[in-house]
Amino acid sequence: MSVKAQRTVPIPLTVPDDRVADLHATYDPYQHCQNRTVDWCWPNQPKQPDDLTTSKGDAEDALYHDLREATDYNLNANLVQKAIKDAVGAVGSCKTSWKNGDRISKPAFEDHDDASYTMTYDKRAATYHRYKASFAVINGDPVECQYELPEDLTGTPYERYVLDARWSFSTSKLVYDGERFWLHAVMKRRYAEDPVYPPAPDGSDTQEDFTRVLGVDLNVNGYSAVTSAGGFHGNADYLNHRRAEYEALRGELQQAGTRSAHRRLQSRQGVEWAWFDQYAHDVANSIVADAVRVRATHVVFETLTRIRTRISNAAKFQQWLFRRTQEYVEYKLEEFGISFEQVGSYHTSQACSRTDCDCVDEDNRNDKHFECIECGYTLNADLNAAKNIGLKLFWLLCPRLFFRYIIS
Repeated sequence: MSVKAQRTVPIPLTVPDDRVADLHATYDPYQHCQNRTVDWCWPNQPKQPDDLTTSKGDAEDALYHDLREATDYNLNANLVQKAIKDAVGAVGSCKTSWKNGDRISKPAFEDHDDASYTMTYDKRAATYHRYKASFAVINGDPVECQYELPEDLTGTPYERYVLDARWSFSTSKLVYDGERFWLHAVMKRRYAEDPVYPPAPDGSDTQEDFTRVLGVDLNVNGYSAVTSAGGFHGNADYLNHRRAEYEALRGELQQAGTRSAHRRLQSRQGVEWAWFDQYAHDVANSIVADAVRVRATHVVFETLTRIRTRISNAAKFQQWLFRRTQEYVEYKLEEFGISFEQVGSYHTSQACSRTDCDCVDEDNRNDKHFECIECGYTLNADLNAAKNIGLKLFWLLCPRLFFRYIIS
C-alpha cells in the first residue's frame, strides 16, 4: 500500500517584539469566527447527537461570507476557513463522545488574555522554511519568526524531519501557550509508492523503509473484508441472506415444537455454524494472502468495541464472525512472522485517507462511495477505511520522542 506518514514537530519561535501584538490581534477575529461557527453548529438545547451539525461544507456555505464581512475583510480568507474547520471539528468530537455515552458541553474558544490559543495556517496563509516561518496577520505585512534551536541538533526531531528533504511542510499550527509562541510543524512524507514489493534476486530487502502495514476493514454488507492493498474478500450480502434463512427456519422449527422438529433444528444448527466457521476461515485466508503478497510486516484491524449495529438482530452474530475472522488471521500470520495488531475505530470511515488532506467529515461517505468534500479524492468507501486503519498503526509504530502525532 502507498503510505504517507505524518509527524508533528513542536518548534519554539522567536517573534519580533514589535509584532507580538499583531499575532494577538489576529487571533481576536479568528476566535470570533470559531465561536460563531460553534453557535451555528450547536442549536439551543440539543436533544440528541444528530442535532449537532458537523459538516464543514455546510458551515462554510452558511457562514463564510458573513464572517469575512464581520471581520472587515482584514482576516486572511484561509484563516476564516480554518477557524470554521477548527470549530466544526470541536463540535464533531463532542458529537462522537455523546454517541458513545460520554458527558459533553458546548465548546468555547477563549480570549487570548485569559488562555492559550491555536491558529491553523496552511501554505496559503503562511510560508514555511527550514529555519524560519512567516504568518499572515491582520495588521501589515506577514510576521516573520525565526526558529529557536539548540546548538546541537543531532538526533532531534527537528533534524529527523524538518531538515530531511524527504519530509515537507503541511498545514500546521501556530500555538501560543500563554507565555510564548510555538510552531507545531506538520511534516509529511510518502513511503513506498508501489503497493507490491517483490524481493530482490539475492533475497535481500531493497526498500528503504521496511515497515509495511496492511489495514483491514470488516463489513456487514458488501464485501466482508477489504484490505488496503485493494483486496475485496467475501460476500457479506450472501452471508446475511443465508443467516436470515437459517433464522427463519429456526423460528419455524421452534414454533412447531415437535421432537422431529427439534432434532432437525439441532442438525441444521451444526451444519450452519460449520458453514459460518468455514466462511471466516476463507476470508482470513484471503487477508493473509494479501499480507504475504505485499510483504507486510503488520496486519491491523479495528477493535471490536463499540461495533455499529447496521443489520437488525445481527449484532451478536457479526461480533462473533468478526472476532473469529481476526482470531484465524492472527494465528495464520504466525507462520509468516507477520504481526497482528488492532487500533481504535474513530473516524476511519469519515476521514480522507490522503494524508496531504486532513478532512474528516460525515458527508465524505455515501454508503460504499467515498468522495472527500475538500480535495475531491474518490474511491470505494471500505477501501478508504482500510487505508485509514493501516495509517493509524503506521504512525503509532514510529518513534515518538519529543513530538506528537496527528491522526485525521
